[in-house]
Parts: sequence; C-alpha cells; structure tokens
Amino acid sequence: MIVAPTTSCTASTTTLGSSSLETTTTTNSSSSNKYGVSTTCGVQAYGQTLLVEERSSGILLVALYAPKARNAFSDQMYQDLIHLFEYATHNEHIVAVVLTGHGPYFSSGANLKEFPNQLAPTPAQEEKDHTIMQRNTLELPSGKFMMTILSFPKIIAAAVNGPAIGIGVTLLFHCDLCYCTSNATFWIPFTRLALVPEFASSATLLDTMGLAKANELLLLGQKIDANTAVQWNICSSILDCSNHPTNDPFHPDSIGIQVCQRLEEKLFSLPLGNETSVLFVHFLRGKRQKRLREVCQEELLKLDERWNRGDCLEAASKLNWVGKSKL
Repeated sequence: MIVAPTTSCTASTTTLGSSSLETTTTTNSSSSNKYGVSTTCGVQAYGQTLLVEERSSGILLVALYAPKARNAFSDQMYQDLIHLFEYATHNEHIVAVVLTGHGPYFSSGANLKEFPNQLAPTPAQEEKDHTIMQRNTLELPSGKFMMTILSFPKIIAAAVNGPAIGIGVTLLFHCDLCYCTSNATFWIPFTRLALVPEFASSATLLDTMGLAKANELLLLGQKIDANTAVQWNICSSILDCSNHPTNDPFHPDSIGIQVCQRLEEKLFSLPLGNETSVLFVHFLRGKRQKRLREVCQEELLKLDERWNRGDCLEAASKLNWVGKSKL
C-alpha cells in the first residue's frame, strides 16, 4: 500500500472501498508530496498503483501511478482498478470516474516484466513439472479488469495526458467521453508480439473509425498524434493544458481537473443530472455491453491459444522485449 507522507500537512485515515487510505490535506497551495501532486485537497493513495481524489460533485479523479514503468498496466494495477470500480459501482454518491495518468505518460501499456511469467512453460519446465501450464486470460487480473469495465454502469471519462500504448488505447473505446492533450500519442503494437485484438478492440475500433483506419492502428500498428486521434473519433477534442507546468494530475490546470470541471458544469450541475447520466449511459453504452463482452471473450480465447502455443514468447524474444517494463 502507498502511504502518503505527512510532512508539512495533517493526515487523516479514511476508507475508499476496501482499501485503507491516508489522505493528505494542507493549507499551503504550493506544497506537494513525494508523488509530485498537490496536497491541497484530499488526494489519496489507493492500493499500490493509483492516486485518487473524490470530488464534492461525486466524481472520482483517478491517476494511474507507476512512474518507474510509465504507468504500465501490471497485475497489481488491474486489481487496484477492479476494486476501485467495484467501490464506485456500489457507492451511490459516486457519479463518474475520470481516468488520467501521473507524470508525462497516460500509460505505456502492458507491463512486460510480467510477460515471461504468464507464458506457456518451456520444454525444460514441462519436463521438470510434468505439467503443461495453460493461460486463461479471463481468470487473470487483466481479463477480470476488462469484464469489470464492460459492466460498469456509470460514466467513465478519459483525460489522456500523454502517450497511450496498447491497453492504454483500447481502454479509451469503453469511455463515454475522451479528451487528450496536444502531446498525446496513440499506439497499439499488438502485431509485433503476435497478439490478437483485445478488450473488444476488433469491434470498438471498427465501430468508431471504419475498417481501413482500424487496421492502420491494429494491423499495421501505426502511431498517431492527438490531431489524428480527434479526426478518427478516439477523442472528442484536445484540451489546452499550456498553463499546466508540471506532471501533477491534480493541478488546477491539468487535463484531469479540466475534464472533471466540464462534467460538473455541463451535466452534474443540471437538475437531476446524476440520475439522467445513468440513463444515458444505459442507452448509449449499456445496450452494446453484452455484445462487447462476447467479442472480448472470443478475442481472449484466441489470445490464449497463441500464448499457450508459444507464439507470443517467440515474437517477444526475437524483438528482445522480454523483461522490459512496458509495451
């Protein structure tokens, strides 16, 4: 568990979902803690990989926090996110979740340091253990995270503060709203590792931008910039963060705060805005969730086939990516 420092501020322990957290508060608006975030407003460390601010409007601003791995998705991060979304689902005071990244990256994708441990065993391992391990992604934290997102009944918004890679991109297509900064980039290099489309991306990208552009991203692994992401309907607009001089996701001028304020001003300030938002999510996103769950499960089963056959390990070894921290 991350424990927030108490230097130059008062600390009080609170509970968010199933995790015990320490909230830092201070009257000095310029101070910051060892995570490089402002300590003016109850920013909380959640699990080991998330920083969270629960705003008075009921919006959870969630920053992915794995600075050494550029916010790569690890099993721990998946588990922390699952617990947080479960908390948000069952807490009637939470109306939306806004996802952003700590530091210069939104997310560098899957954490490849965990990659070898999830692959089918080598012949030497099989001979030693007399068993053949078979991957079942639906039972892994990554698969459970995908299913959690695909059943979340409230607003999910993305504030893409920098480069997004792999699942850091495919996640965005399950968000009701998505904004980015001008320095954001988007890259899905699945074919390099002999993977398959995941997180229902074979359907969501096709629905969003059509076959040709979807294949530019998925099949050819083209990296695109923020302007192209808007043109291809990944993001609705680029938000001006030129007055945001730091990598603090809770800075008043950060994209995360701007997205929260946009939701608060344009939706949750309206009469019965909370109740209205749930209905719109149900009709706009909820209607397609069953189909996307089926697509996601089919993709992951095919991924397991390639994984267990050794395709992914062979591709990663030839690219010399095994053991790196991010994709």
